[in-house]
Amino acid sequence: MTGSMSAGPDALLEALERHWGSRQFRPKQREIIEAVLAGRDVAVVMPTGGGKSLCYQMPALFRPGTAVVVSPLIALMKDQVEQLNKRGIPAAALNSHTPYPEQQRLRREIRQGRLRLLYLAPERLLREQTVELIRQTPVSYFAIDEAHCISEWGHEFRPDYRRLAELRAWHPQAPLLALTASATRRVRHDILEQLQMRDPAKFIRSFERANLRYLVRQTAEDTQPDLLEAALGAHPGSSVIVYGATVALVEETAAALNRRGIAAVAYHARLPNTERRSAQERWMAGSPSVLVGTIAFGMGIDKPDVRAVIHLSLPKSLEQYYQEAGRAGRDGLPSDCLLAWQPRDLGILAYFLKKISDPLEQRRAWRRYDDIRRYADGFTCRHVVICRHFGELAHSRLCGMCDICGPIPDWFERTGRNAGVTLSSAAARSRGAARRPPRRNNPPSA
Repeated sequence: MTGSMSAGPDALLEALERHWGSRQFRPKQREIIEAVLAGRDVAVVMPTGGGKSLCYQMPALFRPGTAVVVSPLIALMKDQVEQLNKRGIPAAALNSHTPYPEQQRLRREIRQGRLRLLYLAPERLLREQTVELIRQTPVSYFAIDEAHCISEWGHEFRPDYRRLAELRAWHPQAPLLALTASATRRVRHDILEQLQMRDPAKFIRSFERANLRYLVRQTAEDTQPDLLEAALGAHPGSSVIVYGATVALVEETAAALNRRGIAAVAYHARLPNTERRSAQERWMAGSPSVLVGTIAFGMGIDKPDVRAVIHLSLPKSLEQYYQEAGRAGRDGLPSDCLLAWQPRDLGILAYFLKKISDPLEQRRAWRRYDDIRRYADGFTCRHVVICRHFGELAHSRLCGMCDICGPIPDWFERTGRNAGVTLSSAAARSRGAARRPPRRNNPPSA
């Protein structure tokens, strides 16, 4: 496939079924793709699992030239390139892991216009040799994934992202597509400003994931393993991700689970590439069903049937937690997101925050610390707290899908009682209250 396809009335649906095996778009996907095809700049905020990748992949089939996708993670690029090639869509990634002879071959293919999509990390894209290559290449559009990395107010700021506005000078007529799953209102505004987007079409999906049940429990070192085992026991044979803050915690947890007869595999950045890849592939195939990993795991993983995501320590921000917990239930079925934290987590986070030398960045980090702490020990509906954090108007109500609103699963209540933890008064009241259907939130403004 070297030429672009015709975008007739049914062409998008035909391409969706032919290459992605689906007969209908998820909410907003078609509108986003059509905006790109119309040549508009587009800003997208779509929750994890909402189908962002399709939004920047499909337009490449219809616009002439090569779509340049800026992505921060090599593992994500590799996975998506493999999936695209399996679907018959010529794609490649150019990064530090690409052998030199392969780089030379890819550069020839790029110049010849044989690729529909080219994935680059921002650091690689901004190298002089790559800049010259992109200048000489007909570019259909630029897609910037994880666009929150461009903002100093974001939780994963990467300085090289700030230079991506230079793309405008290379190909002034190429549309710019910015996508993220976790951006507050301030970050969204910063993205538009930093990228110098021109009257962009804005698409912001609700941050509420109504099929996810958020459960939060403060634990002690001796009670956390029992809660973890109870949570896993509630999802026997189902795909589960368990997040640990350190390599040591990940390895200890995986070993402990295996000793208890729960098959689990560890995943972290210190593992050799072959072992890490094997761990991911085995888990994707369903054996074992439990993967214990650091935050190095998860970006770009396309596994819709994850029934639970369990955190064994506080993430550094509510954005990070939302992104990681959101890897559960991408198929729309009910799934659990358990945050089992310990008081010492607060001290560890504070210790590293105090080491930040830049005063402004330290203040931002303390705000993120305050946000995740309020989420962890607060008594407001978890869904409401998350939606409000991202600037979405969310009304207080009984959602029936968190530990504050109830109903509370037996395994969660039982382990809390055994550990001497009392239910919040709000949760206790909600168990006996009449259930109301979740109220539709007003979409957040840009």
